[in-house]
Amino acid sequence: MRELRLLDILGTIREKGYMTTQELAEKFNVSVSTIRRDLSELNRRGMVSVSKNGVVPISETIVDTPVGFRSTVNVQAKALIARNALQLVSSGSVIFLDSSSTVLQMVSGLRNMRNIVVVTNSLPVATRFQGSLVPVHLLGGEMSTLSKGFFGPAAEEAVRAFNFDLAFFSPVAVTPTGFAAETTEYAASLRRAAMEQAQSAVLLFDHSKIGLTRPYNFAHLDAFRYLITDDEKHPLSARAIVRRVHA
Repeated sequence: MRELRLLDILGTIREKGYMTTQELAEKFNVSVSTIRRDLSELNRRGMVSVSKNGVVPISETIVDTPVGFRSTVNVQAKALIARNALQLVSSGSVIFLDSSSTVLQMVSGLRNMRNIVVVTNSLPVATRFQGSLVPVHLLGGEMSTLSKGFFGPAAEEAVRAFNFDLAFFSPVAVTPTGFAAETTEYAASLRRAAMEQAQSAVLLFDHSKIGLTRPYNFAHLDAFRYLITDDEKHPLSARAIVRRVHA
């Protein structure tokens, strides 16, 4: 419940550009003290800047977003996309799973698969495999406190020790020029390294990400073997196989 309110508060602040705590309390029908606690949490996550007089958003184009927060957005679409992606995994596969909330949705379907090996830079992904018989390799490196993913030179060196049949990614944005993009350079760099080790790369994204722009491209859509999305109208790629899911 609180995560959903935080998401709504953040959306309102981004829409308005500036709001006072009193305005937010009235809009969400909660006490000023509750709003202050919520703003304190958003500030801790690096998503807003709070002053004595009010609050302003910190642009998400330059700030990583917590995976728990992202997991509350477009949940149904992400689940459908993840379910479709599972159809690509067969016995004997070695797969890479990135630190995105969409790819995280795949874990429940992978836990009971036989004769697969999973490599990931995501602590939440690795944790969800706990109790499963699937071998899981968690890359080392520097952990992002927001995404709970591991990045940097150590993670990139570690990922190059593997050869993947399939590598699954979900970007923060699919840009107007057709690139999968990330908010941070280290996130983009790790994904590039994993793609280099993959026989087939798979990009998962819901319609809300199309047309957004973020600072760091990690691959053009044509570089992926499969694109899996709930979007129904954009052509997306001339080379990739586009798999469209429907609610």
